[in-house]
Amino acid sequence: MKRLLAIALLCSSAAYAQKKEAFVLKGTIKDRPSGKVYLGHTENKKQVLDSTMLQNGQFSFSGKTSSGQFYFLRFEGVRNGYSFFADKGTMTFTADSELKDVTLTGTPHQAAYKAWNEAWSVIHTKAGTLYQKLDAAEKSKDSVARADVKKGFDELGEEMDTAVFRFVRKYAASPVAPWVIISRYIDYPAPEKVDMLMPVLKPAALNSVYGKQIVEMKAIAAKTGIGARPDFALADTAGNIVKLSSYKGKYVLVDFWASWCGPCRRENPNVVAAFNRYNGKGFEVLGVTLDTKRDAWLAAIAKDGLAWVHVGDLKGWKSDIVEEYGIRSVPTNFLLDPSGKVIAKDLRAEALQEKLAELFAQ
Repeated sequence: MKRLLAIALLCSSAAYAQKKEAFVLKGTIKDRPSGKVYLGHTENKKQVLDSTMLQNGQFSFSGKTSSGQFYFLRFEGVRNGYSFFADKGTMTFTADSELKDVTLTGTPHQAAYKAWNEAWSVIHTKAGTLYQKLDAAEKSKDSVARADVKKGFDELGEEMDTAVFRFVRKYAASPVAPWVIISRYIDYPAPEKVDMLMPVLKPAALNSVYGKQIVEMKAIAAKTGIGARPDFALADTAGNIVKLSSYKGKYVLVDFWASWCGPCRRENPNVVAAFNRYNGKGFEVLGVTLDTKRDAWLAAIAKDGLAWVHVGDLKGWKSDIVEEYGIRSVPTNFLLDPSGKVIAKDLRAEALQEKLAELFAQ
């Protein structure tokens, strides 16, 4: 705990020490004399996109950046792009238009990013195969195949954890390390793993853009952490304002989902089964949508038989509640006890059924 507090203090004070510095990115595209080039990055949670034209196969961008900030290059009419971690000073980029032969100099962070991409590519390929098997199992309603796929995902999850922990330990001073922690354990919440990895990071990584983001995100995530007492008010499907605190006296699962979210729709039957089994015993579900289209939202509620209250402002990822509670992916949920306190998070599949069985057996 003291170590995590020291990390927080270090990162908050570093906000003043760290400054943006000038960079120049000079590029050559060997087989494309003209066309548009885009350079993008995220700044204050907003996408920033710059562009320039190729002149005899050459281009140049300049600006200011924090050392180790994630950028991407894209060429007009080319599907693939190139991602990199920028640094101050001059960076030189050389490639063909298909980005199959790339050389980037002037940034010390790209070697770590390349190492992570190689590790992640193996995991991503295996995941793609498992999702194909899952789709086939769902279509054929093959419970044996479904169980086999679940085992495969469990094993792949362990493989990913091993890869992430190995990478962070090896590149503990690189800004790529906290960026990987965000992409694997904050965008897909695993707060206990974030807590395990933060003490591994060295000051250079902690003081990077992404090290400081983790501290900020952890503070937001604490609003729905175990023991927290969140409250909000949103309009339901009829336009009536519903307050979360009005559910006090019951166990309530606050379920963030969307009609367009495949994993959400696959999980819905499990939530329906839990609702039908325990609703009469004091269990409620409050659905919070990240939809932007009302018709799609209502159609999904009807099709999936979601017979509980649903709320949302139909602003999708731009909803205030997304930022307020740090919602990074869907499905996401948290379970409140009758006093309004969070007692569990991200309960899905058997974990939801087991938790409710435990609670209502008391």
